[in-house]
Amino acid sequence: MDDTHQCQLYIWDGTEKTLVARGKVFEAVTVLHGMELSEDEVKVTVDEVLMLFALVPVPTDEVYIVAQAFQCFLAWPRDLVVTEPPVQTLKPTNILHF
Repeated sequence: MDDTHQCQLYIWDGTEKTLVARGKVFEAVTVLHGMELSEDEVKVTVDEVLMLFALVPVPTDEVYIVAQAFQCFLAWPRDLVVTEPPVQTLKPTNILHF
């Protein structure tokens, strides 16, 4: 079973959520860099940065803004990760020919 999904990563900006990056979430992973993730955190990787200077919600010594998180593994609050629906591909039998 594949526990990796494309996702959108948000932060709290005042009282609303703001989309800051896109990446992958690793749902079943419970340990990151040798440390146990809390129940409300998930492991993510950032593949696309949308807001360079936004602060990451779970900073580390090396990563505290989204730009630094590019292609890194980090913890992110579960409630700020929205998984993207998988892209459906058409089977050859579903293609209409005109």
